[in-house]
Amino acid sequence: MAIPADKLAAEAAEAESESAGRRWTDHVARTTAVLAVLAAVASGAYANQFSQTILSQTEASDQWSYYQAKSIKKHISTGQLEMERALAAGRPELVPALAQLEAAASATAKRYDAELAEIKARAETLDATKARHQKQGDRFQYAFVVLQAGVVLSTIAASARRKELWAAAILCGLAGLVMVANSYALFV
Repeated sequence: MAIPADKLAAEAAEAESESAGRRWTDHVARTTAVLAVLAAVASGAYANQFSQTILSQTEASDQWSYYQAKSIKKHISTGQLEMERALAAGRPELVPALAQLEAAASATAKRYDAELAEIKARAETLDATKARHQKQGDRFQYAFVVLQAGVVLSTIAASARRKELWAAAILCGLAGLVMVANSYALFV
């Protein structure tokens, strides 16, 4: 018994359609996997930048505290010299000792000024580092959100068999990839 040609053609077309549908679903699944990996990279980079932000903030705070301590020591030293001047007023026998104290206090003040400038520069550098890590972290977080949106769209596209959602997922992936690259390099 022979099978009619039109039935064979219909079965072949149906098999081809099912095969094309499976291939498309496989592409969507691969897209979802790639988007998920990119989202994981963005999430990990965000967590790293967040940790670096906290570390830089702590180091900067330590430097500013050290700066304040040195500044207080300088003011105490200056205050002691002024007190000794007041005590020595009207006592000519203390003039040579007072001159030595003033010379020592002047040298100490210069040393403190140099140390304060160095500490301040270090603290400002750490503040700038913290700001850079914070900016990068924020950008990684935005990239993560865009990539997660792509994962969601890709998943919905596969279950609803909607190619326009898959295209939107791919666009989210491309945007997320650009955002991740920008987060590393801070182009913009």
